[in-house]
Amino acid sequence: MSIQAKFLSSIEEYIRPLTYPVAVKLLKDGEDFPAKTRFPAEFAKERWALCQGIAMSRRVGWKVGFRREDHACILAMMIFGLESEPQTVKDGEIVYPYYAQSPEAGRRTQEATPSLPLDAFSGVVTAPLAKADFDADVVLVYGNAAQVIRLVQGALYHGGGKIDSSFTGRGACGSEIVVPYQTGQCKVIIPGGGERVFAHTADDELLFAVPACELANVAAGVEATHKSGIARIPTPFMGMRCKPDFPEKYTDVAKQFGIVDEEGV
Repeated sequence: MSIQAKFLSSIEEYIRPLTYPVAVKLLKDGEDFPAKTRFPAEFAKERWALCQGIAMSRRVGWKVGFRREDHACILAMMIFGLESEPQTVKDGEIVYPYYAQSPEAGRRTQEATPSLPLDAFSGVVTAPLAKADFDADVVLVYGNAAQVIRLVQGALYHGGGKIDSSFTGRGACGSEIVVPYQTGQCKVIIPGGGERVFAHTADDELLFAVPACELANVAAGVEATHKSGIARIPTPFMGMRCKPDFPEKYTDVAKQFGIVDEEGV
């Protein structure tokens, strides 16, 4: 069984996400897209935001490819090195006034936006991990807070420490793909507004990004922490083992049935 298959098996059994884990691969110039890849500019006759392609992979099961002509989001194009940042962007003018009170604040936020080197890659392909006929650079697992914290626990099981993540509230595709790819470290991501608007990412969804080098470690850690009994999905609420406390009139009938004494015990 491949590392990707082992990871998928662990996630499906112990994390149980509502949508497919997504395999993401960055393609260099001259590398071919996998067979049966759908390109937005061809099948939809329009450009898409990258987050829409990820959503189609995790919700519908499509393999979606993005070349330069498939991108609609200028931020993603700069993040993935397809275009250099114009001076106006460097100056924070697409952050201010939307996300920042001043141009200077916008500039600082833009400087914190991750990116790949210009022209280092020419394409991105996303697919459900179960159908990925390629070696993923990063795998994305969407879930609720309980599921994501289980992935954090799994990722830290062998080496300990902590998961460091940072957030700018925008351009989440960079945090999801570029940062794990560049650092080789797992990351927790809070999807930004664009992903929620265009890709229908739910208000209660977070995601956990796993670079290829950490797939085996996370899979084994998730399984080990599950088997230790310390934390599981679904959460085994302690309250389910407690004696229920009913209204007074319920107790009166319970006395008639003989299942409690006169003291209501």
